[in-house]
Amino acid sequence: MVENKDNQDSFRIMEQICKKYFSEIENSVPHIQQVLFDFQNECYKTWKNTVNANMSLQKEFINNSKFVFPESFKTLVENLSEETVKYRSLCNKIIISAIESGKKNVKTWNDNADIFVDLNRKIMHYWLPLTKNESD
Repeated sequence: MVENKDNQDSFRIMEQICKKYFSEIENSVPHIQQVLFDFQNECYKTWKNTVNANMSLQKEFINNSKFVFPESFKTLVENLSEETVKYRSLCNKIIISAIESGKKNVKTWNDNADIFVDLNRKIMHYWLPLTKNESD
């Protein structure tokens, strides 16, 4: 009987550790998500400001040099821009779809966790009598 009490104490300690572990995650994840969002937003602003600043500089250069873009160049740039936006949109849809699919898979696993535990419990109860008989 002492062995069983020791096992219960050990599991109580493990349960406390798990509770503390997941509590820390639940408290830190929202902060990490916010920091990542803020970082992503700063990267976007930097990228946008860099592109706008370079475009302004190029515009100033072209205006001061009196250079005139040929019509074919304008068409090329417009087509490239349209294709870039389409590509970016498609990539975003693929990323969102992959994340949603992953979320659905994790949810399915989570929804069925009790079924897995129950199945493992049945296997364990099936094997325990066999191991007891072998040790006798």
